[in-house]
Amino acid sequence: MNNTIGISLCWIVVKDIEAAIKFYTETVGLKLKDYSPEFGWAELAGAEGSILGITKENPEFGSKAGTNAVVTITVESIEKAREEFLQKGVKLVGEIMEVPGHVKLQSFQDKDGNSFQLAEMLEGK
Repeated sequence: MNNTIGISLCWIVVKDIEAAIKFYTETVGLKLKDYSPEFGWAELAGAEGSILGITKENPEFGSKAGTNAVVTITVESIEKAREEFLQKGVKLVGEIMEVPGHVKLQSFQDKDGNSFQLAEMLEGK
C-alpha cells in the first residue's frame, strides 16, 4: 500500500487510566505528552520520541484490558486505505472513527486475528 507513512504508535487498554498514567510516568519513567479524559486517552513519550498510547476499557468497542498492544500505522488517506483493504479482503473492525481536528482511525485484523489500527493525522491539514 503506497499510502503508508509509517508506524506512529502502539497502544494498550487499561482498566484505570489515571492509575496507568501514574505507573508509566512514576515507575517506568515515560513523560505524559497528552491526556484527553473525555476520550479516555493518554499518550506517553520516551526519550527517543516513541509513543505509548493508553486507553480505558470500552465494551462498546470490544476493548478489554490485558488483551494486547495495538500497532498503529499512519496513512495519508484513511478512506483510500480502507477501500484498498476492502478490495484485498482485509477484515475491518467497525467504521472510520474521527476525533475532529486530530485524527481519523480504522481498526483491522491480520490473518492471525492480531489487532492493528490505521491513522490519518488531521492536525495541520
